[in-house]
Amino acid sequence: MNKFLNILTKIAPGLLIITLLFYVFLNIIQSNEVKAAESYRYTYDGNNLDTNKYPGVKEKIDILKRNHPNWTFTIMETGLEWDQVIKAEYSGHWSSPKNLIQNKSGSWICSICGDHPYDNGSWRCASEMTIRYYMDSRNWLVDNEYLFQFLQIDYKETTNEQIYNALANTFLHSMDYATQINEACRESNVNPYYIVARLIQEQGMSGGSTWKMESDGVTYYNLFNIGASGNSPSEIYNNALATAKARGWTSVKASIKGGVSTMTDYINARQNTQYLNKFDVEPYNGTYWKQYMQNIEAPKNEASKMYSCMKKAGMLDQNLNFIIPVFLNMPTASSPSPDGVGEISPKNIRVKEGHSEIIIRTEPTTASSILYVIPDSSVVLLSVERLNNGWHKVVLTDGRCGYIKFNSDYLEEIDDLTNCYETKMINADSVPMHVGPGSSQTLLTTLSTGQLVTRIDNTGRYSFDGTTWDRILLADGRQGFVERKYLQDIDASQTFTVSADLGLFLRSSPSIDDSNKIRLLSNGTVVTRIGSYTVNGVEATSDGYYWDYIITGDGAKGYVARDYLRDMNGNLPGAYVKSEIVKDEENKIIKATPTTTIEEIKNQLGNDIQITRADGSNVDSNISKTGDIIIINGEQYSFIKMGDVQGDGMINSADLLKVQKHLLNIQKLEENTPYYKASDANLDGIINSADLLKIQKYLLGIGNIELK
Repeated sequence: MNKFLNILTKIAPGLLIITLLFYVFLNIIQSNEVKAAESYRYTYDGNNLDTNKYPGVKEKIDILKRNHPNWTFTIMETGLEWDQVIKAEYSGHWSSPKNLIQNKSGSWICSICGDHPYDNGSWRCASEMTIRYYMDSRNWLVDNEYLFQFLQIDYKETTNEQIYNALANTFLHSMDYATQINEACRESNVNPYYIVARLIQEQGMSGGSTWKMESDGVTYYNLFNIGASGNSPSEIYNNALATAKARGWTSVKASIKGGVSTMTDYINARQNTQYLNKFDVEPYNGTYWKQYMQNIEAPKNEASKMYSCMKKAGMLDQNLNFIIPVFLNMPTASSPSPDGVGEISPKNIRVKEGHSEIIIRTEPTTASSILYVIPDSSVVLLSVERLNNGWHKVVLTDGRCGYIKFNSDYLEEIDDLTNCYETKMINADSVPMHVGPGSSQTLLTTLSTGQLVTRIDNTGRYSFDGTTWDRILLADGRQGFVERKYLQDIDASQTFTVSADLGLFLRSSPSIDDSNKIRLLSNGTVVTRIGSYTVNGVEATSDGYYWDYIITGDGAKGYVARDYLRDMNGNLPGAYVKSEIVKDEENKIIKATPTTTIEEIKNQLGNDIQITRADGSNVDSNISKTGDIIIINGEQYSFIKMGDVQGDGMINSADLLKVQKHLLNIQKLEENTPYYKASDANLDGIINSADLLKIQKYLLGIGNIELK
């Protein structure tokens, strides 16, 4: 299978016309646009929030409503999967990350980009843990200034005097500027306190270098820093100046009016809170692309400034409305802050030669109890967390966790402890990847069905409590541990590479439209197809293309145009073949195609059915296996996954060997068993070389096993 992936990454782009690529990627072709539905918003009345679907929200809002009877809360059901939102936001590494953070280190910082500087050099790419923390609305549903990142920012009637008071101690503290701000906000339907907070965020209390700029004897103003991007102060200044020149902002009034008008674009797109300015999770106009800033702390910081302005004006007890975004399948507990947590990633350390009796303690202090004594350099330790005070959190092979003070006199970091490089596929959704073996270890990310990962340790050295943990490597370079049961051989028939010199956009909906771009996939990117765009159950085109629903190696899901995918032989993918399930009442068997999952069986046959393994044990994953027992309305059926001759749920070379041994009379399959029937891949009632060839073609991705 690794050879297969090596072939995939070298596939030539083929006969693609460059002109057509420009049409695709510059979005000149636009027709039959498919728009995602907008969020569902409703006023919370104390009883109309599904606490099972959105845990931990109701309790916090109830406290706020008791403290502030005049406040109202709008629940914004985004309809977006929490993990997919995080993966979409955790992108742009090495070029333009969607989220940057300043003056932070350790687990606040992305492990992919590390200390790579962005913008003016003081910014770093935010870690996934940081993104989860800031995007989890439950962390900010507290009675303080940070709640105001959810304040609805449509215009609220305000006097010029109130704005003047809010501008106190700033470089804009004058009645003229207060009047200009209020008039521009009233005209553009924008909350003036939101604008004041934005101005302070962009220019500080005294005014930055871009609010007033001289060029060729003309003064230009860019109070909102619109277009002020770059990787150095001079580049930022020049871009801000160029924007001001292009828009004719030769007065404070013109700059204010132009900047406020820009904010209106967000309100019209239903991104009408500071949170939604930063995180575009409103499907109305697409998702993730219309984000005002990269600073992940901006909503919190600006909320604090807006709160202060409104407090000065005596407006906190007025009728205010807060829009609270919620997501599907959020974790039960609020996402934790990375604060106080050091660098999190698996690394291996050991005692240097000539040293022995090194102590591991139960806590990161010499006063704590001794957990284990390392005899000598024969023991390799897994360090999962490096604390800022020099202590390492380590995991022993039996799952016990402890701490060791790292001293380079007798400890050293060594190469990753690996023994293989195997491409595997995740077989279930929401599979947790932890920094170390054990569910109590820090969660790094979650993985989804069809996602390709590389297993780099399959020794089973971390096996305890009935679970074996394997070390894996993601496409973006991150490492972690998953339970072995969630790893299976790849499905070569649904694994493809992107074949487009300029890259291919992953999209939230099957259409060519600026608003549905999630990210750009580079040429050669390996993806797994997990579905396709259909109308009434039949594959259909949109904007002139068939669209496949795929998942990337880092877990992002979305649509891509099928024309720009290639299989291992450089050919276009065929139609996506859905899983098939057939129930045979007479023989009390249920047959299914190789891709069929437990979830699909339940979806077709009913969620109230009972499924157990062949040995009577409970089903512990989404993998269906030949030999499974299915009980429907008290009737027992034997399950047969075609091609899964071994009964492990995977179709691979071991199944081929089983059929070969049967044909050569070396080890016959017992007739009338589920495993015997699973080997009859062409369903002609006879096991022969045709079945062997059928399974072989399936493994090579050049044929399918179907039910007829």
